[in-house]
Amino acid sequence: MTRIEQVISPQVHLRGEVTPEVSAYAVAKVMAVLHHAPGPVLRASLTLDAAAPGDRVDAHVNINGVGVHVHGVGSTMQEAADLMQERLRSRLHHLRRRPQQGPRIPPPELGEPIGVTGAS
Repeated sequence: MTRIEQVISPQVHLRGEVTPEVSAYAVAKVMAVLHHAPGPVLRASLTLDAAAPGDRVDAHVNINGVGVHVHGVGSTMQEAADLMQERLRSRLHHLRRRPQQGPRIPPPELGEPIGVTGAS
């Protein structure tokens, strides 16, 4: 398994009453997974939301140009972080196994209508 040594620390956004210990726990969970990312981590952000129904942790990461978003909802913030970590690990494993399933379609040229194939 590949281990990426240089991983950027995620930007952390807090909503509601989130303790520094819980925030550090969630960051450690994300960092543990990102060290095994299938490519360079270009961006990472983490949102801990204690104000949502149930505690919620969202992770947004960009692995070599491929955006990945996962979340976990639990009865505690730690449980939500654990669920988020498992989902992120699974998504990155999928990217490693099927790298060709990243973004394939280039964005349309400026001025080109979306969804028009050119056939009349």
